[in-house]
Amino acid sequence: MQSSSLNKLLAQCHSGDPVQQVEALHSLLNREAYASVPTILELLVSPDDVVRSTATRVLGQLGTQERELVGSALINLLTDAEVIVRSEAVDTLGILGYTLATEAIKSLLKNDPEPIVRASAAESLGDLGNVNALEELESALLDPDESVRAYAASSIGLLGTPQLLPKLQTYIESETSSGVKAQLFGARARLGALEDFKLLLNLLDTSDEDLAIMILNLFTDLMERKVPSAITANISTMREVLLRISQRFPILHSHVEILIAQLIKIDTF
Repeated sequence: MQSSSLNKLLAQCHSGDPVQQVEALHSLLNREAYASVPTILELLVSPDDVVRSTATRVLGQLGTQERELVGSALINLLTDAEVIVRSEAVDTLGILGYTLATEAIKSLLKNDPEPIVRASAAESLGDLGNVNALEELESALLDPDESVRAYAASSIGLLGTPQLLPKLQTYIESETSSGVKAQLFGARARLGALEDFKLLLNLLDTSDEDLAIMILNLFTDLMERKVPSAITANISTMREVLLRISQRFPILHSHVEILIAQLIKIDTF
């Protein structure tokens, strides 16, 4: 980015006008202006919650080169009065892998009154990779909010060991939400339960569009982080189910194509 253009955007950040500041933040992100991080950090104390939340989200992309500096600043937003700011701060800390935030995020998962914050906390604990969060994540499988339970299940699949398979099966048997069951199937499949991946495929084959989208996103996550043996053992069946989903819900065709291309690569190795 040319220095004059960068300076203009930084000046917008200092303008005190929330509209200009948010516009500048989006432009800085689009232009990958990593040098703007010190200025963006200043906006974390803006009196405007939209500016604070936008700055937080942008730092998830531009703050990767200054993880410690950004992470320590974002910790302060975990007690922000605005729900969206707390949620964005939790998400960004997980994206950045700022492990020093683990205990604070565990506390939010247990105590924050807002489901969106608890859901963000459950997801980020999986991203942070600290197995010490498993106790809180298991407790979150009893959360009254479905999204919290779903993210908790996903993170348990990332952090857990096969020893948790019986417990996860117990939660499946008592769970009423199909979306949460899908995440529990995915967690068990990630931990080595081949039969649960087949159950997940069966669930996809009979799902409505919303549940299909959620399961496709789950497949994407399973294949991007670490491909479980359950996928490699069921490539042909998974491809057939994906093709049927694409026929049932044409809007999902592009997502299905991407997943099938990934399956082809997996099958090649």
